[in-house]
Amino acid sequence: MPADRTPARRRARTALVVVLAVVFATGCAAPERPAPPPAPEAIDSYRAAVVAEAAALQSATRTLTDAVRAGDVVAAKAAYVVAHRHYVALEPLAEDLDTAIDGRTDTGRATWTGFHRIEKALWADGSLAGMTGYANALDLDVLGLRQVVGRAGYRPLAVAKTANDLLTACVVTMVTGTEERWAHTDLDDLAAAVGAAHAAYAALRPALTDPGLAATVDARFTAVTAVLAPYRRGDGYVDYTTVTAAERRRIAEALDALAEPLSHMAAAIPT
Repeated sequence: MPADRTPARRRARTALVVVLAVVFATGCAAPERPAPPPAPEAIDSYRAAVVAEAAALQSATRTLTDAVRAGDVVAAKAAYVVAHRHYVALEPLAEDLDTAIDGRTDTGRATWTGFHRIEKALWADGSLAGMTGYANALDLDVLGLRQVVGRAGYRPLAVAKTANDLLTACVVTMVTGTEERWAHTDLDDLAAAVGAAHAAYAALRPALTDPGLAATVDARFTAVTAVLAPYRRGDGYVDYTTVTAAERRRIAEALDALAEPLSHMAAAIPT
């Protein structure tokens, strides 16, 4: 029997015919190039903005804690709103420091510290007696957060997760009124979180591989801004107790409508 009639040789020739058929059928087309990753300058600009936010948080917190140490309730109330807005914008990066800086009474901690401990003293107790130690601890914890922000990685998937985490906080605590249970400045926090989520999204948007997704997210950010606009008062927002249950539902629906497509952003980022 000739050598090229052996079963092994026949299988090899058959395989070669199949390969050539595929090559000629596709016209020897070059493989598609992957989509480009997010532009480094966009991520660098985002990182710089977050680092600047951490510096602003530290400064605003010091204004608050100085007022607390001075026993000035009026000044501390005004400073609290500003400082807590800055914290909300950074909360997804706080990690282990979050409970110390922003824990509520339902955290289960033996010691309760941070913004909301001061919030209760200001709006529920009406006195800053005995709060100096809490003010000092908050200064130290915020300094620690600033250092964490400086060391953090800002890879695209991490930035996408930050945007999702911010929207989740809006839906789970802020729109329900459980974030600021004494100050009732929940809308200030909510607007700060939405703004921070938009900044994260904007850094990634140029690289999204799904134009339809980008258009949907753009439209829904605009819708959230529109639904919050009637509650704006000067540099802040109305007391959340004045917002009716029906109005809260409309705000929640707009946030839910934004959170759903935004949750798909990570899948549309080239890696």
